Formats: sequence, C-alpha cells, structure tokens
Amino acid sequence: MHSKTNVTKVERYKLEGAGKIFLFIALLIITGLFCEWPNFHPEHYFGSEYHWWLDMIFHGGYYFVITILLYIIFCRGRNKGVFWIAVFLSSGLFEICQSFVPGRSVSWLDMTSNFIGITLATLICSLFYRS
Repeated sequence: MHSKTNVTKVERYKLEGAGKIFLFIALLIITGLFCEWPNFHPEHYFGSEYHWWLDMIFHGGYYFVITILLYIIFCRGRNKGVFWIAVFLSSGLFEICQSFVPGRSVSWLDMTSNFIGITLATLICSLFYRS
C-alpha cells in the first residue's frame, strides 16, 4: 500500500535542485579552501618530504573524487564534453588563484595531475552511465 503525499513533481524537483546547488557550493568552498591554504602540502602532515609524484597523486586523486561526485550529481552521461571542459577550466582557475597566495604557485605539474584525475573520472563515469 502506498502512502499518499502532498509533494508534487515540481516541488520534488525544486528540493532536489536546492540540494544539488548546496552540494555544489560546499564542494566549491572546500576546493577553494584547499587551494588557497598557504603552503598546503598534505605530505607535511604525514611527516614526509615533498615528492612530485606524491603531489600528483594528491592533486589527481582530489580532482578524481570531485569529478565523480559532480558527474553523478550534474552530468549522468549528458553533455560529457561540456562537463569535462567546465571542471577542467575551474581547476585551472583555482590553480591561477593560487598565484596570489603567499607560499603557493601555479604549477604545470599540478595542472597535469588535475587533467589526469578529471579525465579518468569522466571516462569511468561515462562507461558507467552509458545510455
């Protein structure tokens, strides 16, 4: 037996849309905080020295996870090219913003690892959400 609710389709989509917007803003703020944190390198917290490959894993892994979350929420197999370009350009924008933070800089290595993480996540999600 189904219970009767007074929520219409339009109201449900408004609630889902608000949730998506809230999650997007939260991800944007978290990414901005990590990007603008002076001299933020997670390996310092693990008691390790800086290694370029470890930095690539952190950058690529972060953008891999973020891309999967954004893909599931917004893309789901539609407009994959536009989605990929938007996420990659936003990662570039965050990278450029780092040039204004003391102790941070723009790095081609970071952009390369962002590119790899975003591309792998988009490809994997595209395979999963094949129509």
